[in-house]
This record gives sequence, structure tokens and C-alpha cells, in this order.
Amino acid sequence: MRRWAAVLLVALVACTGSVVPSVPWLVLHGANDASLPLDATLREHAATVIVFFSATCPCQRAHDVRLRDLIASDAPRGVGFLVVDSEESATAALDAAESRARGYPIWLDHGGKLARALDAEYATYSVVVDARGNVLYRGGFDSDKSHLRDDRASYLADAIDDVLERRPVRRAEAKTLGCSLQLR
Repeated sequence: MRRWAAVLLVALVACTGSVVPSVPWLVLHGANDASLPLDATLREHAATVIVFFSATCPCQRAHDVRLRDLIASDAPRGVGFLVVDSEESATAALDAAESRARGYPIWLDHGGKLARALDAEYATYSVVVDARGNVLYRGGFDSDKSHLRDDRASYLADAIDDVLERRPVRRAEAKTLGCSLQLR
């Protein structure tokens, strides 16, 4: 049986070029010593969006309004949102200040474990996962970098709509246009 599993994994990698990661069960940390176990959090929603954050990235700052708008429109539809800071310079105090300034909660990923598990290399890298932690979409927030346009391709919003409508995600991966994350 183990041999067949290995053969299947090799075939999957050969066909797709990579193995789609899943969310590891770890704990994120927030302001006031809050902790957030990912397994329990993901089970609360049909879909959860994880967006990787960088306090110094102009692309991140440019997308703040779109991220707040997406949270406002899709959280009432049952979508969970986690903005995660995996950078080596991240601290709970700095993230709390950024959270207040930006208008959304930011969770600390000590050691960049979640970022590494989900292959996050850039700020605004976004992942949509189901309640079991299976990755349904990964990549850019949209087709804009730091100069926002009305005619952008809304990769993340489209993926969320597809998941909520129980359709196959029309674009499971997209290029991320953000600053390189500085992981520990």
C-alpha cells in the first residue's frame, strides 16, 4: 500500500509540477497574548482565506482597502480571514499597532512555519482553504501590484465565490505581486 501511495505522489508531482500543500495544525499568536489554533479556526468556516502580511511592503499597503472590503463583504457569507505576519522582524506589539492602523487583525506566525508550509514567499500571497485545511487556491490577491486599477483580475475574490458556490475554482493558482517575505 505504501508503494502505491509513493507511486501516486510521484505521478502527481510529474503531472502538476508540485504538490499542493495543506495547512499544518499549529497555533498563531495575536495581541494581548491571544492564541489561535488553526485546526479549530478552520473548522468554523466552509472556507478560510489566509493572506501573508508585510508591514513594510508598498503592495500590501496598496491592497489594504481591498482586503478590508473583501473581509466586509465575505465574512458575513461565512468566510474566515487570517492575515498572517511570518516575517523575522514581526512581534506581537508591532502587529497590534499595524492591526489598529490598517483596520484588520494580524496574527503572528513564529518562525514562519505556516508561510513555509504553504510556500508563501511574498506579501499579499493568499490561500483559500476548506474546513479540513486543503488548499483550494493559492497566489496573488489580484492582478495589480501597487498601482490599483478598476479593470484588475480579482483572483482571490473569484476563488472565494467559486468555493461558496460549490464550483471548481476557476483559477487554482495565480502569480503574486508583492514584496519578498523576510522569514526567519
